[in-house]
Parts: sequence; structure tokens; C-alpha cells
Amino acid sequence: MGDYQNSDSDQLMKRLRPSAHPVDEVTYPSPLPQATWSMDDIPRTVACTVNQGATVTSMDFHPSHHTILLVGSGNGEITLWEIDLREGLVSKPFKIWDMAAHSIAFQTTIVKDSSISITKVTWSPDGSLIGIAFTKHLIHLYSYQAPNDLRNMLEIDAHVGRVNDIAFSHPNKQLCVVTCGDDKLIKVWDLNGRKLHTFEGHEAPVYSVCPHHKENIQRFAISIDFQV
Repeated sequence: MGDYQNSDSDQLMKRLRPSAHPVDEVTYPSPLPQATWSMDDIPRTVACTVNQGATVTSMDFHPSHHTILLVGSGNGEITLWEIDLREGLVSKPFKIWDMAAHSIAFQTTIVKDSSISITKVTWSPDGSLIGIAFTKHLIHLYSYQAPNDLRNMLEIDAHVGRVNDIAFSHPNKQLCVVTCGDDKLIKVWDLNGRKLHTFEGHEAPVYSVCPHHKENIQRFAISIDFQV
């Protein structure tokens, strides 16, 4: 029986013949080793201690001056600390700035029980503003200039009951304040105190907000009923 080959089989055989130039084997880099952590990696040395004088309920470091610490307390007071110097820069005790501007519900609540605590303190992204949320209805905004200039800017009767969280956001390149509370609502405010949006849908108090800082209004919220 004779061999049968055509032009197609000739081309195939040429491709199957060993090349005069050896082909290097393809190699793939090994995966980078993952970092392993142990209890020994946790810092155990106290760098410094400062005495706030009341129960600390919330803290936040300045976004660019990383040794300036904002502290909120159980008695409603806020304090700025210069951690490197162990020095208190300025303190502001809680005070209602304009009682007549607030709801009857808040006025009744505060007359029955004047105690109030801070739930959250936070800096604006550029560090020029401070936001404070309280256990009864209110939020405060302060303007800040280094090192110790804090000025009253805005007081809002934001929620019925406890204000659980406050955060700054940039919807449409406009700096706004986002809050949530025991009234199951999320609200967005401009820096003049005007309410821009109210978001409903939770069936339990909303405890946390995490605004998106780049696009249009997008945010995540977590409530006690595990809804996000």
C-alpha cells in the first residue's frame, strides 16, 4: 500500500516537525505568600494616655493632621486633643443653641430629662468641619481652623429620638450631611440645614450609614433588623 499525502498533509507534517530553535517552556510566577498574623503582632505598649474626664463614646482623627483627635463624651462634651503633646486644644460642653427652633417633641423630651450623650463624632473629608450626633434628636456642625478654633455652624433637630450616625457625603459634588436614627429614617441635609432627601424602608432603627463619596447619592445603611 502506498503512502497517500496531499498538500494539506504536507503542511501539517511541517508544523509537527521539531523546530530548529527550541521553544522555551512557559512558566508562571508563584503566588505571593499571604501575610500571616498572630497575637504577637498586636501592639501591647500604650503610646500615651489622656484624661477626658467623662466616658468616651466616639473618636475620630483629623484626616490630614493625624495627631489631632476629636473625642465625644457621654456628657455631650467634645474635645480636641493634640496627641503628640498630650494637650487638650479646646472643649465644647453640650448646649442647645436655639431651643425655640426645635420641635415640640424635642422640647418636651429635654425638659423631662436634660441629660444627653454623643453617639458619633466625625470630620469632614477636608477637616474643616466637625459633625456631632446626639442621643436626643440633634446634630451639631462646627467649623474648624487649626489649632483650636471651633465655631458653632449649624444645629438641626434631625430625628425623632436617638441620632445613631452622622457622615459627610458629596452627591453631585455638593458637600452634604447624612444622618440616621431610631425613627427608622435616613436623611440628607445641605450645609444650610435644609433637608434634601428622606429615605424610608427600614422596619427597625437605622444604626449606621456609609455614604458613597464619588457618584450621585448612594449609601449603605444597617439597621437592627439586619437589613442593608
